[in-house]
Parts: sequence; structure tokens; C-alpha cells
Amino acid sequence: MTYKDKKLYRLLTIIFSFVIILTACTPKSTEPVIVEQDDFVLGTVGKIRVYAENDKAGNAAIEKAYARIVAIENTMSTAIEGSDVYHINKNAGEAAVEVKDDTLSVIKKAIDYKELTNDVFNIAIGRLIELWGIGKDWQKVPTEEEILDAKNHVDITQVEIKGNNVMLRDPDMLIDLGGIAKGYAVDEAARVLRENGITSAFVNMGGDVYALGSKPDGTPWNVGIQDPEVGSSGIIAKVGLSDESIVTSGDYERYFIENGVRYHHIIDPETGAPTRNELVSVTILSKKSVDGDVLSTAVFIMGLEEGIRFIEGMEGIEAVLVTKDKKMYATSGAMDRVEILDPEYQLQK
Repeated sequence: MTYKDKKLYRLLTIIFSFVIILTACTPKSTEPVIVEQDDFVLGTVGKIRVYAENDKAGNAAIEKAYARIVAIENTMSTAIEGSDVYHINKNAGEAAVEVKDDTLSVIKKAIDYKELTNDVFNIAIGRLIELWGIGKDWQKVPTEEEILDAKNHVDITQVEIKGNNVMLRDPDMLIDLGGIAKGYAVDEAARVLRENGITSAFVNMGGDVYALGSKPDGTPWNVGIQDPEVGSSGIIAKVGLSDESIVTSGDYERYFIENGVRYHHIIDPETGAPTRNELVSVTILSKKSVDGDVLSTAVFIMGLEEGIRFIEGMEGIEAVLVTKDKKMYATSGAMDRVEILDPEYQLQK
């Protein structure tokens, strides 16, 4: 090899080594992967979808999110023996029960919402819920006397809170966090995903949905509003979401039929019976799913006109209401966000 060849060889070796060093120092450009897990929690089929660096990271974050949801369910369910709510109800009129911070926070928020909604949202209607038994083995239409008796035990001022101790002074009262705990669990699941490095995710717990961030391409998550016609699984409209919750409540979700009449699960505390008005579903858009959970129920009970007025007066909350005649009504901030997919439904301007 001549001197000139050796010099060229050394130069090429240096250049090649430099390229290797640069390549080693440059982070790999990889597309995030989609990781999904379904699980039966909170009495429904839950779905969590995340965009993660890899399958391992995605699955680990999802498993932690589900673990948080299960912990909340085990604390706030009325049906799980050993839960805080189970013990509160079991000791009604007898003793105070020390509860976890989660339970205390949710109970306090529920009490605040009862005042805000003018008594429409009330966690103290457990006696009425048990009386109707919708979705349970004993579901039936109770007598007027039974309803009147149960209504005598829904006074939330009988809930006494001292520190972390909660007591029902009325021995015949039952509380039920079913109208708020699911939303709280969804928010907590989203928080856990964030803390584990997930910036783009979709959490759906049976109609309580939180869209974490946007999709990796920067577009929002498109979430459908379910067709409220009984037996339908279609979608009538969609809304784009980023770092936002959407919760829908409707009379099609849980019900039973007796003597040709359908009785759904959204009970009006004033009448003690399933709500009867022009609405079939209410969808709430909010920053927190816990707010959407409460307000979708409350607005459904309020009815169309009162419900629209109520939400218009709230900061950062929007609503889409569907009536029995297949008309859709939206609050001012939601009007331009709703895209109708089913021509049978008309958005009223």
C-alpha cells in the first residue's frame, strides 16, 4: 500500500468512526405504539387505550390505572362488603365510620353538588334505589306508600362528618355514590397514566370517558354520542376532545319493563320514581369526569329547558341533550363542536 493509499485509508477510517459515534449519540426516532386493555370494573366493561413508547411501558401504565380504579371501587361500592360506603350504611344511626380520604372527598363533593343543583343530585337516595332495585333480582314497581316512606329518609343533612369520620344519624338512611364515584375513578385513572409518562390516552368506563391529551398526530380524540334508542348500539354524533371528559346518562342504560311500562334507573328525589320528561339522554363536556358524572344525572332530572339554563350558567361546562322526538339541543359552547352522524337526529339551532 503506497503512502497515498495509507493516508486515504486513515482518512476514511476517521470519517467512518465519526459517523458511528454520531449515530450512537442520536436518539432513535420511533413512533409510539397503541396499547389497549379491557377489564370488567365498576359494574361495566372498561377500556383504556394509550400511546406509549413500547408495549411494556404501555401495559405497565394501564395496569396501574386499573389498580387505582379497583381500589376506588372497593372503597365506594355499596355492594362490596368491607367498603367504606358499606360500613357507613351498615352503621346508620349507630356509629361513625372512619373512611379513606378518597371517600371523604367524594362525599363532600356530592354534598356541595346537592346544594348547587337545588337538591336534584342527592347521594342520600339509597333507600329509593334499593326500593326500586333496578338491575337487581328484586326489581319491581313499589307502592306509593313504600315510596313515601323511603322519601322520608333522604335528608342529606343527616350525614354527619367529623374529620374522616362519617355517620348517618338516620338509622333508615342509605347513601349511594353510584352517580359520582365512576367519574372520580376515571379522573384518577387519567392522573395515574400521566404520572407514568403517558401523554396520549383514552379512558372509557361505560360512558364516562376522559381523553388525555391529543392523538400523537395532534388531532383530537373523536368520541361518539350513543343512539339513545333502546337496543341500539349506534352513534348519532361525535365530538372532538383533548384533555377533556365526556359523560352521557340516558334512560336506555338500565331499566326493567312491568305491565308494558319501562322504568329506568335515573330516580328523581322529589318524586321518588324514575324521571319522566322529554329527555332520553344528556351528555356533559367538562374538564373533570367527576363533574360530568354528577351533572349528566342532574340535568336529566331537571329536563330540557331548566337543564340548558343551568349548564349555560356554569363555567367550563357544556351539554348536549337529546329528546324523545330525536332532536338535539346543545349549549352555546358545544353547538359548533357537535357533528351529527345520524340524519334522523337534528341539532336545533
